[in-house]
Amino acid sequence: MNTRQLIQTTWRRRRWILPKLAGRKLANLAAAARDFALKREVVSALPAVVKIDISPICNLACTVCVHANPNGSDLLEKQVFAPGHKMTVEQFTRIIDQIKHKTTAVSLYTWGDPMTHPDLDEMCGIAAAAGLQVHISTNFSFGLKDERIRSIVTSGLSHLTVCVDGLSQEKYEKTRVGGRIDRVLSNLERVCKVKRELGSRFPLTEVQFIKFQHNVDELEEARRLVEEMGVDEFAHFWGALHNYADREPDNYTVHGPLPNQRLPRCYWPHFSMVIKYNGDVIPCCEHRMAAQHAPGADARVFGNVFETSVEEVWNSKPYQDSRRLVSNPERVRSEPELANNFCDGCFVIFDTDIRKTARWGNQHAFEEVFTPGPRGKPVRRPREETGLPY
Repeated sequence: MNTRQLIQTTWRRRRWILPKLAGRKLANLAAAARDFALKREVVSALPAVVKIDISPICNLACTVCVHANPNGSDLLEKQVFAPGHKMTVEQFTRIIDQIKHKTTAVSLYTWGDPMTHPDLDEMCGIAAAAGLQVHISTNFSFGLKDERIRSIVTSGLSHLTVCVDGLSQEKYEKTRVGGRIDRVLSNLERVCKVKRELGSRFPLTEVQFIKFQHNVDELEEARRLVEEMGVDEFAHFWGALHNYADREPDNYTVHGPLPNQRLPRCYWPHFSMVIKYNGDVIPCCEHRMAAQHAPGADARVFGNVFETSVEEVWNSKPYQDSRRLVSNPERVRSEPELANNFCDGCFVIFDTDIRKTARWGNQHAFEEVFTPGPRGKPVRRPREETGLPY
């Protein structure tokens, strides 16, 4: 992600990143910005935002995700998600205690849906009590009772993102496989109702409508409906018809590093950290995604915060190498060991043909990639028809 995208992302997420930005947290963010601008490899700041994947488990099998029907993908076949794949409250508290004075916000999801974790509300409260902004993104397709809705609202959660990718069940479930839009809308409406009853501003609610050619006709009606409910923000953008596994580095050609420029080509290694449920750390959630839960795959973790600490991992050699790569990708030519880093092959810092692995909703119809299978669930067409890697 380049600097312009960083600014755009920060602006869109300003409501959950900026409100508590003062004192040591503001100083930490300023230090991170300085380290970024100076292309420092050993940094003085802690990550401003930490993504903690409290559990990679999900209740749906969305077509873009690592939870999707494998449909012939060896890598998706290897994905392992077990009931015990949950961070404990004690482990979570240990992380929060290490970052609470400097980190601004935590986001409690990556590959799973945080609503699958039985201790989510308690974890939100722990992070909020430590002075952190707390964000989750969920499909919200759960049968939640009124008392659970109230618990979510009063948990300390500061920002709730809910995906509403259509209003009709037929269109919604094309990509949100296994989901029920009636449950999503019911849960969202009750969250807004409880907020009004309590006179609470939080959690701020954001609805994301991921657009495809088959659901875009429902966009404006969805906007009107959720705004009438009382949501705080409505965002929409085109979705992907490819899968995360399509974009693993083995599936595209890397032509060489992009040229050096004044600022690093990616902000993640200087500003954010991703911590998996088991304590393993990677620098971002946009590269090598399908490798993270496939035993034996090329995950390239940077360390483990349960074995050492957040600070030690943050300035470990893999992190230093990552910052070295994003600051000047051309170094890989003279320092071939950098090719062993997580960031090697990333399309943000290398010239690649990764576009061949993408099928975006604004350019392709759902039917070009999928066909109805048993019980109406989508099955991916053969690679000869889609042109995708599997």
